[in-house]
Amino acid sequence: MGRPALDSTERRSKVTVMRTTEPELEHIRAQADAAGLSVSEFVRRRSLGYVVPTAAGDARRTDPALIDAVNRVGVNVNQLAASVHMGRSFMQYWEAIGREVEELLERLTADDEGGDDL
Repeated sequence: MGRPALDSTERRSKVTVMRTTEPELEHIRAQADAAGLSVSEFVRRRSLGYVVPTAAGDARRTDPALIDAVNRVGVNVNQLAASVHMGRSFMQYWEAIGREVEELLERLTADDEGGDDL
């Protein structure tokens, strides 16, 4: 049994021709490939304002060293928060974690401004 027929308003039966330069077309193809979409689907989503998925292998978002550093900060914050809830005060540790977070943010913004991958 095949797919049910689409309503006439849902069928994509219209063809649009778009003129581009060769470099523009290569750029569009590269973006579509990175998003895991066909060129038609990529252009359709971009032009209609729909979400275009990011590339699965985006190295800027999956740097293992950065993930590890952020995870360490999160573990420390969790442990200190639990201690504070038990009535203990570890102000010097909160300050150290604040400095570590500032260093991570400086690293992130420096990498973004320089155009380098993390």
